[in-house]
Formats: sequence, C-alpha cells, structure tokens
Amino acid sequence: MSVVGSAEFLKDRFLRSFKMKFRNLIIIFCIALIIECAASSANLREVQYFSKPSLMVILIFYFLSNSKNLPFQKKLIIAALSFSWIGDVVLLFEKQFSGLFIFGLLSFLAAHIFYAAYFWQIGKVNLIDSKPRFAVIIAVLVYSVAFYFFLFPNVGSLRIPILIYMILISLMLLTSIHAFNLRSQTFGKICVAGTMLFTFSDSILAINRFVVSIYLGSSLVMLVYATSQLLITEGALRNLKNVQVELS
Repeated sequence: MSVVGSAEFLKDRFLRSFKMKFRNLIIIFCIALIIECAASSANLREVQYFSKPSLMVILIFYFLSNSKNLPFQKKLIIAALSFSWIGDVVLLFEKQFSGLFIFGLLSFLAAHIFYAAYFWQIGKVNLIDSKPRFAVIIAVLVYSVAFYFFLFPNVGSLRIPILIYMILISLMLLTSIHAFNLRSQTFGKICVAGTMLFTFSDSILAINRFVVSIYLGSSLVMLVYATSQLLITEGALRNLKNVQVELS
C-alpha cells in the first residue's frame, strides 16, 4: 500500500471512529432520558439529581464537539441549551423551594429568546424568502390565545409571566418555521419538529401544573421536552454543516 493510500485509510478510519463517538453521545442521551423518565415516575429524587441535569450537558457537549465556524449562530444555540439546563436544575428543586418556579420560568424564557434569535439569524444565512406565512402565523396566534384563556382562571398571580412566556415560545415557533425552506431542507424539518414539540411539552406542563394532574405527566413532559431539544440541536448542526459546505 502506498503512502497516500495508507494516509487515506487512516483518515477514513479516524472519521468513522469520530462519527461513532458522536453516535455514542446520542445513545448516552437516550439512556439518560429513559432513566430520568423512570425516576420521575417512581419519584426517585436522588436519581433525578443526576439524570435530569445530565441531559442538556450531553447535548451541549454533542453540539460543541460536532460544530465548527459560524461562531455567532453557534453561541446562540449553546446559550439556549445552557439556560434550558439552568431551568431544569431550578425546577428540580422547586418542590423543596416553591418560590423557584418563577426563576425556572425566566430561565426558559431566556432559552426561547436565544432560540428565536438563532432562527432569525440562520434564516438570513439560509437566504430564505422572508415573506410571512400568514396561515401559519394565524394558526399559532389562535392556539396561543385560546390556550392562554384556557389557563387564565387557574394561574393566579402568574398571569402576566405566563402571557410573556407564551408570546416568546410562539415567537420561537414562528421564527423556526420562517427560517427554512421546508420543502427542500431536511434540517429545517428537524428543527421545526423540535420547536413544535417544545411548545407541546410546555402545554402539557401547564395543564399538569395548573389545570388537572395528568397520569405520569412529569415523565411525559420530560420525554417530549428532551426529544424537542435533541431535534433542535441535531437540526441546527445539520444546518451549520450545510452552510459550511456552501461557503467552502
């Protein structure tokens, strides 16, 4: 085998090993999620102290290890995942300290703002036609308004914070839908699926907390929420790689 052939063989072997490590991180994430859901359903708080915070940490490491260049857009995703991690940790201790809920809410507010900023910026990079999709905007607004008034009688002093929260998560959803050509960009479909699931998980959480207790509600919320974060992270990674190829 020639020197060039040996170099190509070693490079191919290294890339395969590198990709395998990335796959292993996703497997670890899925295992941590299963443990978290099981611990939540069994109320094993000691296990949750490790399983719940680990989820966003794994995604942050996965994203950092697998992304290059475009530092500004990259930092927005890292910031969103980091504030999500803070929200997870804060809500983990909320049962012991009831006043922490508002701080968890603020953390996720920040996460939604950073995600919306990412989708706004990456939409410009993707060179997407900026014409508003009025049918989508109306559908999101109708759902948000209807759901807010559904919660309104049950949220007490949190009416204003929850209104702001719903505005921002709707903004995140709308900016994600307008950031991609969903007919041709698979990574866009992945991201939008993630933001839709994020909205869905928040809806389940609100119903479970303020309206009626849902059977295994906490586990269901975590399953949908963590899946949404994984999809947004994966979609963002694929988008950034596509941009890098186009710019190279």
